Amino acid sequence: MRLARELPYPVEQVRSITLLYEGGRLFLDVTAEVPVATYPPGEEPDPTRVAGVDLGIIHPYAVAGPDRGGLLVSGRAVRAEHRMHLADTKARRRAVARRAPKPGQKGSRRWRQYRRRTRLVEARHRRRVRQARTKPPARLCPGR
Repeated sequence: MRLARELPYPVEQVRSITLLYEGGRLFLDVTAEVPVATYPPGEEPDPTRVAGVDLGIIHPYAVAGPDRGGLLVSGRAVRAEHRMHLADTKARRRAVARRAPKPGQKGSRRWRQYRRRTRLVEARHRRRVRQARTKPPARLCPGR
């Protein structure tokens, strides 16, 4: 198979290549072994200022420092927003299913209004999730 561009890694670093098919297009998923950063002697990071980070779903970030201190960021607001959005989307689709235009049929003004409203709701959902992921932990939950 000929590729559109060169691999971003040397051939000896490549560990696996997977052929994927998505949306009518073929993709290559390349996994390579990349060397970890090394520091010259005397320029290593200060071990007293290093923290470990664990990424998760319920708690997107759990950070632990060397002095046994830590920070736990709750992701429940993001999860709640996803669940509410899913319930709202299912209810909206159920309510409008019988009014949907048939394949090959031109949509009505009401259908265009429905599609516009759907796009607005989806955009609001994306904005809320993005905002909840970037705000400090104390402001994740609305109404607090």
